[in-house]
Amino acid sequence: MGNLEGSAMARNKGHLYLPYDEQRSIQVEYVHSSRDSAKTTVLMPFAVNDNWRREIVAAMQAKDPGRTTIQISNATSNAIKLSSRRPTASTPSPEPEMVVEPTAADNNRRAQNIVGNYLTQSGMYTDQHRSVLSDDSHVHRPDYSGFVSQVAANGAGAPAQAFAQAQHVEAITTPGPVGDRDVYLNPNNHNVFTLAHEDLHRIEHPSLQAPGSRLTPGTVEGMTEYMTQDASGLDFRTGGVPGQRGFTYRNETEAVRNSISSGQYTSQDVQRTYLRGSQSPTDRIVGAQNSQATGNQGNVTSGQSYVSHGNSVQGYGQPWNPSAATSAFTVSISPGRQAYQDMGSGPAYQPARPARPPSR
Repeated sequence: MGNLEGSAMARNKGHLYLPYDEQRSIQVEYVHSSRDSAKTTVLMPFAVNDNWRREIVAAMQAKDPGRTTIQISNATSNAIKLSSRRPTASTPSPEPEMVVEPTAADNNRRAQNIVGNYLTQSGMYTDQHRSVLSDDSHVHRPDYSGFVSQVAANGAGAPAQAFAQAQHVEAITTPGPVGDRDVYLNPNNHNVFTLAHEDLHRIEHPSLQAPGSRLTPGTVEGMTEYMTQDASGLDFRTGGVPGQRGFTYRNETEAVRNSISSGQYTSQDVQRTYLRGSQSPTDRIVGAQNSQATGNQGNVTSGQSYVSHGNSVQGYGQPWNPSAATSAFTVSISPGRQAYQDMGSGPAYQPARPARPPSR
């Protein structure tokens, strides 16, 4: 499942440099598929907006015209690698001179902005949502033994079972009323997109958790992950421990996407069901869920009673600007799939639009 770390793949890895500002370039990794000569996955440590996505596609195709399928995925780290030199023919791969790791507070704000911008564009972001997501006291970062204890406490069974399972779990969000749910992050296996997924669980409508809910846990996770990826501009998310990386809620998310593509319900139906518990869209989603289960077309079961588990990510949106010693965060709303804008004290980041594809 989604293993990008095998020896065959390692031979097809490289670095791509994109303009970050007037003086600096940002380093991202790419991986050519060993199975499909037309496919390349570019690994970004943060979401990238539509302009950057076009630049990445142009750069990869200029480098290798046969690469016609370009996917943007998540890097294994949130670190931002910057170089003050532009790549040239003589220095095609300058080493990054600055590696910036966002803080826990940075990532909380980044995730909040991903979710907030997404829901604002569709008119679904309420004052209650804003208040809940701005409260960092419910986001916990225990050590690994503490995380295992939370996994056990939230339905994974005996401690030995929880210990075996916990390494593959990014995070859990406890059930309860909106505003009272707690997020526990796996210290060894999470990133900013994990937080975006959990932030959606924090504001999930109580009817989805109520006894007798017609929506299965797998459908709820599929809806959550669908919105996470849509908010971040993702094609898919991957993650997990080294050597065992896989896709995050792949079947559940594909079931939702397939239902939307086939016209069984809409992305607005997903939001209205998930955030408001509205009856009509819920009926449509339940109907599609039951149809898929009957036809064995989608994985709509979960088996875990804790809310969120899985792997990792990919996306578009404005990157976090590490140039300032302290960061102020604002939400920038613009047409299209604008995930978020995190700014330092300087001017907002604007992706460069060079006359030719960025140097590589």
